[in-house]
Amino acid sequence: MSFVPNENSHDARPRTLKSTRAALNNVTNTTIAQEAKTSNSSARSLGKALRTARYRLQNAKSAGSLIPQARREENELEGSSVTSKNPNRSSMSSISTTNVTSATSSEVDKENMDPYVRKLPSIDEEQQLSQPQSISSSNDMLNYSTNQTMLKDADHSSVMQTEIPSSMDEEHANEQHPDELAEALGDVSKKRPISTVVEHDEPKKFKVCAKGTEYEWEDLDAEDASDPFMVSEYVTEIFEYLHKLEIMTLPNRHDLYKHSNIRQNRDILVNWMVKIHNKFGLLPETLYLSLNIMDRFLCKELVQLEKLQLVGTACLFIASKYEEVYSPSVKHFAYETDGACDEDEIREGEKFILKTLEFNLNYPNPMNFLRRISKADDYDIQSRTLAKYLLEISVIDFRFIGVLPSLCAATAMFLSRKMLGKGKWDGNLIHYSGGYTREELAPVCNMVMDYLVQPVIHDEFFKKYASRKFMKASVISRQWAKKVVAHGYDIMTLHETSE
Repeated sequence: MSFVPNENSHDARPRTLKSTRAALNNVTNTTIAQEAKTSNSSARSLGKALRTARYRLQNAKSAGSLIPQARREENELEGSSVTSKNPNRSSMSSISTTNVTSATSSEVDKENMDPYVRKLPSIDEEQQLSQPQSISSSNDMLNYSTNQTMLKDADHSSVMQTEIPSSMDEEHANEQHPDELAEALGDVSKKRPISTVVEHDEPKKFKVCAKGTEYEWEDLDAEDASDPFMVSEYVTEIFEYLHKLEIMTLPNRHDLYKHSNIRQNRDILVNWMVKIHNKFGLLPETLYLSLNIMDRFLCKELVQLEKLQLVGTACLFIASKYEEVYSPSVKHFAYETDGACDEDEIREGEKFILKTLEFNLNYPNPMNFLRRISKADDYDIQSRTLAKYLLEISVIDFRFIGVLPSLCAATAMFLSRKMLGKGKWDGNLIHYSGGYTREELAPVCNMVMDYLVQPVIHDEFFKKYASRKFMKASVISRQWAKKVVAHGYDIMTLHETSE
């Protein structure tokens, strides 16, 4: 008898167990696969949501966090009240949300309004908010933090001048009444000034009495207070000193008559000095100083006629070394004399002149006074160019020796304004000219007009100002003077009848 089981004979129970196990295995594998797919899809969606949130957060940071903080806290509180399972917590959050909304509804409206219309908090309100006395409850703490956040967002929105529109802003903007906007616009004067710089209107005109005449003038030096090159703090003292100095350095015309035929010889010498001055391209101050040195020296020393050119050359050489940045050498001056003076003679003449004048070269140049008067004339280039020509007449012509340089500068500006149709000699011109009135200018004006209507004596001087560089001032001035004299006009009252 054999106990080996037969392969063809199978029990019904093992078959059932096998089929059951196979079915369970299939169900288990399917469930696991579905759960794996679900977990993978949820992980993907979660990762995508995280990447989207991170991208939005980066954009919000790069944009400067323009969303107001109070609105963000309000949304968070609302979300927490909806999703919270604790009823006590949800009730507390809803109550706090209601308090925040009611406390900041009006402030949010002002926050999102036009920055030129909304009211700014006053300094007292900011101090009260920044230093609270006592905070008794959590609701007060929340209201305080909301107000602080609102102030920060208001300052930020005023700087950026850009705001993000929202549905709540549109609703509150529609609810604004025109009377409220008008009231806000009417309280502009009560607002705190945005700029810390406040301009105060100061009186510009002052009444003074100088030389028996009362006039009004404006303080035109106040606008140069920020310019250190204009030395507006010391300009009054400077010109007071120059007015004293011009009296000390003024040559006496009667002392020059000890030279025979000095007037004609001086005209010839001055005409030649103007030619050399123009050829070297020297400054106007150099010519004025050289002529002043020459006249003062001739008042003290008697010079022979053949040495008169040496005196003029040495004076021009001294003045160029005193005024110019790059002075011509003694060789250039000796060459221009055509052999009349050599280099050693010019050096010796320089020493002798300086010793005679005791090295006193403090001459108040007339150009300084002319620039001072130009401030009252608004620095008009046309009147100033004509005045330069008229002022140079006062150092060229022999009759002007002994006249103060400040008076000559005032006369030059007075006549140049007459030529351009400008009329009245007002208080500003009187003050900045040194206090010269029309009555004091009349004798010198007649001397200048007499020089202009006469034939040309100093031809080099006339050619110099007949060029386009000086707007043909010499030609225009002579033509105008001849017309005025021909029609018999009074130069002192010309162009003043209509004013």
